[in-house]
Amino acid sequence: PQARPRRASHASKPTFASATPKRPSTATKKEPAKATEEDARKAHIPAGYSYKNWDPKEEPILLLGSVFDANSLGKWIYDWTVFFYGPATPMSEIAGELWLLLIQLAAKIKRAEETMGSIRQTARRDLVDEFLDSGERLWQRFNKLLKICENYMWKAAKKESKDAKNVTMGKNSGCEFVDAIFGRDRELERTEKVMTGIRLWSLRFDANVTPILAKPFE
Repeated sequence: PQARPRRASHASKPTFASATPKRPSTATKKEPAKATEEDARKAHIPAGYSYKNWDPKEEPILLLGSVFDANSLGKWIYDWTVFFYGPATPMSEIAGELWLLLIQLAAKIKRAEETMGSIRQTARRDLVDEFLDSGERLWQRFNKLLKICENYMWKAAKKESKDAKNVTMGKNSGCEFVDAIFGRDRELERTEKVMTGIRLWSLRFDANVTPILAKPFE
């Protein structure tokens, strides 16, 4: 089936310096497929976006001139959080959980979409479709959160660039993103609500949808 759009914001191409801490052991470990220009065209990704962090087999998420998938975006957020707060801190643990929640949400939606056509009973198909719709609403909430955090980054970049014509993203802007998404005086409460929503959706999916996907022909 045609993939549903889950893209974040459209902004200028940034340049980041990034620390790369050890990723959570439960995250996917295989190297993703390399995206090509043809992959980007098929996914309707605007010209000029960097897609080196995107697995073309997964839904694209556009943020600040780069294309991510759920896993690579979760890792990007986690890496910056460890850089900003340090490893083995409460915020880095939250970032690690967010990473895994994004992986779970994307994987379960993908599996449901791929199996939908094989489900025989109408009532079961309708139930799975309801979960797909609610899963997409969670992506929309997360993308709205990304857009808010992106605005914090632009403000920091403009301040750092002063009166320069071309505003570029630097280390301070990356830190601004983390401070925005996990800052107690910024968007931490919104972030925690989104995470709670994904967590509950995932538990309900396991209880209600996974058995249907395991035996779609019944």
